[in-house]
Amino acid sequence: MPDRPPKSTPTTVFVVDDDCGLARLIERALKRAGHTTASASSGFDAINWLGQHRPELLLLDLKLQDLEGRELISQLEALGRTVPFIVITGQGDERVAVEMMKRGALDYLVKDAQFLDLVPAVVQRALAQIERDRRLAATEEALRHSEAILAKAQQIAQLGSYEVELGPPPVARWSAQMFRILGVAPGAVRPLSDEFFDHLVHPDDRARARATIEDGIRRGEGWKFEYRILRPDGEVRHVQSSSEAVGNSGVARKIVGTMLDITERRRLEQEILSISEQEQRRIGQDLHDGICQQLAGIELMSQVLEQALAPKAKKHSAQAGQIAAHVRDAITQTRMLAHGLCPVVLESEGLMSALQELANATTKMFGVDCVFRCDHPVHIHDNATATHLYRIAQEAVSNAIKHGRSRRIEVGLAAESNRVFLAVKDNGCGIPATPPRTGAGLRIMQYRAGMIGGSVIVQRGEPDGTTVACSVHQSPPLPKGKPRR
Repeated sequence: MPDRPPKSTPTTVFVVDDDCGLARLIERALKRAGHTTASASSGFDAINWLGQHRPELLLLDLKLQDLEGRELISQLEALGRTVPFIVITGQGDERVAVEMMKRGALDYLVKDAQFLDLVPAVVQRALAQIERDRRLAATEEALRHSEAILAKAQQIAQLGSYEVELGPPPVARWSAQMFRILGVAPGAVRPLSDEFFDHLVHPDDRARARATIEDGIRRGEGWKFEYRILRPDGEVRHVQSSSEAVGNSGVARKIVGTMLDITERRRLEQEILSISEQEQRRIGQDLHDGICQQLAGIELMSQVLEQALAPKAKKHSAQAGQIAAHVRDAITQTRMLAHGLCPVVLESEGLMSALQELANATTKMFGVDCVFRCDHPVHIHDNATATHLYRIAQEAVSNAIKHGRSRRIEVGLAAESNRVFLAVKDNGCGIPATPPRTGAGLRIMQYRAGMIGGSVIVQRGEPDGTTVACSVHQSPPLPKGKPRR
């Protein structure tokens, strides 16, 4: 079903068309769909009306008698009164409509026999897009605001801070903010002790946190990493710890550091990522359900034409057959794109199916030998974990083709105890010894792994190629109806 605007917030659609009869019919169709409407029969009337009102959407006929639609949009931009708009054009002017799409039009309508029937659906789709953009902009603004607050807090040193004399015996000093972040009373837990790791660090992060800190102390260097705190009241908080081992003669004597609560930032980042995933799924579904179906119809028509021409004009019949073959190729590529944007439903065994499909599609589309290995079934109980693992594999395969110029790629999935392992190996030219800082692929993979409490390692193979390995802890499935923290 098409997205409908919220009933509690009526939307105003402004119709600008010098055909007054058609404008009334458009308004009637939109009012039946639950929208409030207004109209103007000239470009100058439209500009005057828009100077006093702010509709949610503008339906603009490009061929007005007094002012072309393009000029009207330019004048609105100059006046700072831009409004999201859909263009209306006559048959044969689709090229102009496409140019207006490049200038910001959300969609276009052609005045043909189905015009009035399509108006409500196109308007609702455009309003749904506007709402998605508004939500995304609000979320990004909230994220920017949160980051500004965090930067200000760091500037005035309002962070949780600590200092630990390594002893023996260890002597620790925590700031009041540290106790508030951890949710404990002063003196309740000794920093970096077994008690600290066993009672305050999230079970899935304990081994990684302990290993990171111990390695930093041994090396006498600084470290910065993120992990989760499990407070005594059961609340899970995401923290970022920045610490440095201080000493002399290569021996660490104490640790100084800060702890920043980044729970809200992670929530906002997850929300932005969720909106992006939803939009990818929507585009994938539109490709599969819309364009693929239209292409299938064109293929069928071409086949019928080929059969009809066969007895009379073999040359033209063969050309019709070639058109049908090209359309079939287009359908195949479009379906591959749709599956990449919207993989199979990632339920229990869905990840295995999705990775197998990724390998098959890569082989067909790029002509490389891409295989999927999974010796034993791997059941992913959390849909978010499965989705992030799939996207990590997708990014690694893409990098192997674009940057590694690989001819063979192997995607592997395995599970051992309570951990899931994903690996993508290729035989390409190998990752540089110093990876470029401008590349976003590695950062995206590391970020996705971090969102599910995992880690990603990228290293050169022997003698060539690159291996991307991801490891993530998987908690046992919860009883039905019980939410996961």
